[in-house]
Order: sequence, then structure tokens, then C-alpha cells
Amino acid sequence: MKRMNIEIVLGFLDAIRRRDREAAAEFLDPNVVWQGVVADLACRTPEEVLDVFLGQRDAAIEVDRLELIGTERAAVLAFHRPGTWQIEGVEIRGAVYHALAIDDGRIMRIEDFAERDPALAAART
Repeated sequence: MKRMNIEIVLGFLDAIRRRDREAAAEFLDPNVVWQGVVADLACRTPEEVLDVFLGQRDAAIEVDRLELIGTERAAVLAFHRPGTWQIEGVEIRGAVYHALAIDDGRIMRIEDFAERDPALAAART
């Protein structure tokens, strides 16, 4: 399942890279929720999730490397970029780690973390 989960995330990212909203939506469960690093930051529909991913894609933020780790029921994704920044008072050092829960070939939930270890722990539960 690890490889399958990695391939699902890669397929989603490829659709985002191509700005193919319809193809990207196929990877998202209709009830997907994306919880940001703070409680007030959340997307509760596939449309909201796509708006954020496509908006970040179009913002052309510099990315040094991509990290993608598969687990049995999820994956952890991080776009590494230079520097440190704040998200609603939370310090981010180089990357936000997205734990993506995957079931039946679809991304069910995305939960963001400021550090890798909590994201990996979430992806393994």
C-alpha cells in the first residue's frame, strides 16, 4: 500500500502541476477535509482544497525539493523551500508537512504540521 499511496499523491500533484482541476478532483474524496497548522485554517470541500493547491501552484513559490513518504494508509508530503515564515503565529522552518489519509484510492483528509515527526505519526495511525 505504501507505493500505491505514493502514486496517488504523485497523480494528484501531476494534475495540479498541469492545472487540470478535473483530474485533480478525482483524487479527492467528496468529503475531504484539510486541516491547517492552526484550527482556523481549514478546507471542507474538494473545491476549497483545489483552490489552495492551484493558488499555491500559480504563486510560483520557490521550492528546493519535494519530500514524499508512503505509509500503509497515508502519505506525508512536504514542499521544502528556503527560509522561515509564520502561519497564524506558528513558525515554519523550511516546510509544512501534509499528512494525507488515503482510502480506496482517494485522499480523505489532509492535516498540516510544522514538523515531520508529528506528520509521520499522524500518517501511521
